[in-house]
Amino acid sequence: MKTLLAALALLLAGCATTPEAPRPEDAFRFGGISMPASGKVLETRYDRGIDSRYVVVLTLPAEDVPKLLEASNFAPGVLNDDRLVEGRRVVRKVSVEGTTVRLELFTT
Repeated sequence: MKTLLAALALLLAGCATTPEAPRPEDAFRFGGISMPASGKVLETRYDRGIDSRYVVVLTLPAEDVPKLLEASNFAPGVLNDDRLVEGRRVVRKVSVEGTTVRLELFTT
């Protein structure tokens, strides 16, 4: 009986581990985003169901937002697009409020 309880405790302990926090580098690779050196990531979230989705919030000097868009292959003046990245279609949405930039990257 003690062996059974010990095995059950180990199994439950393994289930209780928290998932790794998403890394911004993974989000950038997922969405084909090239981040300027002047940017600072504030938050990265990831969720997955049928599709995968990253949300990255960062600060970036206003003059570097066009550099981010150009380096990430957005068409001039476009903040939302979809692109084939590593064999999957990724929708990329960018919103800018002052120096805060929010990237939403998801598959369809």
